Amino acid sequence: MSAATKVRYGVLSIATANAFILYLDRVCMGAVVQSQSFQTEMNFSKQDVGDILAGFFFAYALGQCPAGYLADRFGPRRMLVVYILAWSLCTALTGFVGGFLGLMVVRAACGLAEAGAYPASALLTSKWFPFEHRARANSVVAFGGRIGNSLALWLTAFAIAALGSWRPVLWIYGAIGIGLALASHFVFRDHPAQHPWTNEAERSLVPPLTTQGARSFPLGALVRHPGLWLLSLGSLGLNFGWAFLITWLPAYLQEVRGLDQVTASRYVSIALATSMVGMLFGGWWCDMLTRRYGQRWGRRLPFIIGGSTAAICYIVCPLLPGALSVVAACALVAFAADSVMPAIWALGQDIGNTHVASTMAWANMWGNFGASAVAKLIPFILATSIHQKDWQEIFYFCAAGFVVLALSSLFIDSTKTLQQS
Repeated sequence: MSAATKVRYGVLSIATANAFILYLDRVCMGAVVQSQSFQTEMNFSKQDVGDILAGFFFAYALGQCPAGYLADRFGPRRMLVVYILAWSLCTALTGFVGGFLGLMVVRAACGLAEAGAYPASALLTSKWFPFEHRARANSVVAFGGRIGNSLALWLTAFAIAALGSWRPVLWIYGAIGIGLALASHFVFRDHPAQHPWTNEAERSLVPPLTTQGARSFPLGALVRHPGLWLLSLGSLGLNFGWAFLITWLPAYLQEVRGLDQVTASRYVSIALATSMVGMLFGGWWCDMLTRRYGQRWGRRLPFIIGGSTAAICYIVCPLLPGALSVVAACALVAFAADSVMPAIWALGQDIGNTHVASTMAWANMWGNFGASAVAKLIPFILATSIHQKDWQEIFYFCAAGFVVLALSSLFIDSTKTLQQS
């Protein structure tokens, strides 16, 4: 038999680029709301900013299950193109709005549109890559997201300073996304068997494509699966701890550690850059542990090790002497947190079986309720009597989220699929 064609790597490359613009459009608001041009124009309170940031994540969480079902029903290619077009248009529209209500609506719409991106991408990789390479393929896609995540704050702050306003930056980001939607339509197919560029060897790497999409959302099976509830709890804890890095860490560095806005954004971008390494490491780590310890513990151990490491780093942050040492600790948090992500994707794919996107969406929904809670809870805590000048209570809350992540994995059995539950 001839060697397999490499079309799957082209599909993986476009999916990775999509994840990059996904996070660029998501995280950029952390720099936008801190920019002088935005604050002068809008004059929002911290509570207003918290509502806008939380509104995105809340809508993102609510949109997960419908978007995941649509990907299972109509295929990842078609729905990814729709999702990318929708969130890119919302990003561009954000640059036109003129008040609090308009920002709330358009950012919530952006959250709804972005909701299906990762569930559909997980479905796509499960159709193109065999089981033994799946965690690494997942890590590459998520790696693109972490590049966007790490660059978004610095790149957006730099672009705002260069262009003199936050609005044109969002128009440019929207235009890039529309271009990637067109590339996705051209390159993606739901399965290698449908792609004109693949040969028989590449088509045989994964099971044949089922002819029928999911007719209904598998709510009963999702609710009955105990491991999926634990996976969802772990995702909530992960996002609870991780969301601080992209929402309020820049403000902490400015208010507590005395940095200016551009420097704080640059430092946060440096910290988040370690997440890219963590993501790629996590894919190799999860596949290696699965080969050595079997599917159950191979999927659990990244949760336990990554969650424990991130929790310890957060706990020591208030004790550190300077901004750079805090950034270094947060860089370890970002690395540890993202080393868990490929395992979360792999668990969702293992459990979901024929409902991968719906399963991923279910866990992602609960996780992003955690991110939404952080965006809203932190400004609330800062205004209460329990607030400390060094923000220690904030770091302890975030550390608790990672403890939940570590403990949640102990009883997840990824060999038990939705159909078997």
